[in-house]
Amino acid sequence: MKGSLPDRVLEVFERSATTEFVTVDRGARPLVWPLAPRYHAEEGCIDVTVVRGDIDQASDSIADAHVALLFSEAAPMVLVQGTAQVEDRGGADVDVHVRPERIYVWSAADLEAEPELYDAHIDEVRSAHNQEPEVEHPAPEGGPAAWDGRLDQLGDAHPTAVLAVVGPEGFPFAVRVPVRADRDTGLVRIEADPVGAPIEAGLACLCAHAPEQCFDVLGDLEEHGGGWVLRPHRVVASDHLH
Repeated sequence: MKGSLPDRVLEVFERSATTEFVTVDRGARPLVWPLAPRYHAEEGCIDVTVVRGDIDQASDSIADAHVALLFSEAAPMVLVQGTAQVEDRGGADVDVHVRPERIYVWSAADLEAEPELYDAHIDEVRSAHNQEPEVEHPAPEGGPAAWDGRLDQLGDAHPTAVLAVVGPEGFPFAVRVPVRADRDTGLVRIEADPVGAPIEAGLACLCAHAPEQCFDVLGDLEEHGGGWVLRPHRVVASDHLH
C-alpha cells in the first residue's frame, strides 16, 4: 500500500488523531465509532481498538471482514475500505487490524468533485467506480420519525456529520457531509450529494461527534424535496467510545 499512495495520503494516516470506524450490524445497518487509529507503514495496515461490547454488536460484519475507516479531520478527506482481522487479547478491548482494499481521496474535501480511487490490488488510480460484484441493498426499516432533542444540535453545534451507508459491493461507505436538523418535518437534512458516493434510499447512520459529546443517529435515508434526508428512528450515545 505504501508504495502506491501519494505522500499527502500517507501523511493523513500518520497525523490523524481520530478516524471514524464503520462496520455493519446483524441487521445490515452501518454503525460508526470515532476511534484513535494506529498506522503501521511496514505492515500496510491500520489498527483500531474497539470496546468488546461494541464489537459484539457488529460481530457478523467483522466475521465478514467488510469495514471502513474515514479520515476527515482536514483535507484531504480519505476513506479506506478494507478487510478486518480481530485480535482478541482477552481483556475489555479488542484490536482490529484493517488491511486496505480501496482508498477514496477527496483532495480538497470537495464533495462536488469525484474522488480519486486507489485500488490496493492493482496499485493505480482509477475513476471512483468499482467493479466489485453487487450485493442486495438493505431495505429501509420503515416507520415514523422519532425525534430526539440531541438532533437539534445538528447544523449548529454539529454543522457536519459522518454519513455511513452500505455500498453496492457490501463494503461500508462513509463521507463527512453538512447537515441540518428540521424539527418541523422530523427529518435531518443532508445538505450535499457527494459525487461518486453510492448513496441510495435505505438503512443509514449519521455520526456527530465533538470533544464533549458523540452520538449516532440511526434511521432511513430517503429522497425528499430534491435532496437526501435521514428519517431518524433512534439516537445512540457514543460517549463511551475510545
